[in-house]
Amino acid sequence: MFYGIGVGVGNPGKVTMEAIDTLNMLDVLYVPTAKKEEKFSVAHEIVKDYLNTNTEIKSRHFPMNYDTDELQCAWKSIADEIMLDVQGGKKVGFVTIGDPMIYSTYIYLLRLLRNNIEITTIPGITSFLDIASKNNFPLVEGEDPLLILPATMGTERLRRYITNETSVVIMKVYKNFNEVVQLLIDEKLENCSIVVSNSSKNEEVVFRDIKNVNKDDISYFTTILINRKWEIK
Repeated sequence: MFYGIGVGVGNPGKVTMEAIDTLNMLDVLYVPTAKKEEKFSVAHEIVKDYLNTNTEIKSRHFPMNYDTDELQCAWKSIADEIMLDVQGGKKVGFVTIGDPMIYSTYIYLLRLLRNNIEITTIPGITSFLDIASKNNFPLVEGEDPLLILPATMGTERLRRYITNETSVVIMKVYKNFNEVVQLLIDEKLENCSIVVSNSSKNEEVVFRDIKNVNKDDISYFTTILINRKWEIK
């Protein structure tokens, strides 16, 4: 069996009981790293205390670029290795921050493995849900839709989506953060938007006045919430 495990946003106390029980019974755990030759994994750091001492940890690099050939090669290599472990009778897991189905590296593995082995996916708390609850910032109510958008789509596409919508989550904001903030100011959304970096981590920072935030103030793990019906206090 292969388990895709969402571990939430950074606080080990917010890992679900289902995830903890699963982590404790694994024979092998794959953990994603952002850099080659690097062993440290944010996801592994969150769950390390929930693993049994006999679990084998396999750190594997997932490229963070747009080189299609490199990405496909890396994903296939890791998927093939996972499949061999599962076919060898091992209980195998893969951890990913947030939820496995929201902009997650796990999705690449799921696509390659789903027709070959049995898979169980365990949800985790996403950054935007964590931020909304901790900051008493409602996301949607009544019949309002909720849009979840990646800032990497570009500011002009973002503008088209957010102009007429009430509630929006913007993820992957680090690369073009300053442009996104200026867009929100142009759209007069500065009083109903909140920016949070490192939600639920020790380094968490909450920005309620987006006019005074720039890229140097935030981390890679940053999310923006917008609700036109909820003015920031």
